[in-house]
Amino acid sequence: MENPVAPSRKQAPSDAPSHASSLRGHVSETGRLSLPAELRRAVGLERGGPVRIEVVDGAIRIRTMTEVKNSIRALARESGLADKASVADFLGWRADERADEAETGKR
Repeated sequence: MENPVAPSRKQAPSDAPSHASSLRGHVSETGRLSLPAELRRAVGLERGGPVRIEVVDGAIRIRTMTEVKNSIRALARESGLADKASVADFLGWRADERADEAETGKR
């Protein structure tokens, strides 16, 4: 019997599996997980790359670092901080804090 969730090989190929589909995988005794090629293609990991692994509501969530960075940038834009915060600004704030702490410690 054919699995109704798994995409049929006769169907047109899709770049990304639908949210309704699932693929079977296997975790080795050493914890290694191989991701099927169609999943890697769907998220831009054809040749591998860094990922962020989280447990969310009891499920393992794997996100590419590109997706994580895009999410952080979107949050910064929504908060209005995107144009106000930079690495240089942060380092300047920290230098000011250290100077204040040093001045407070001298008194």
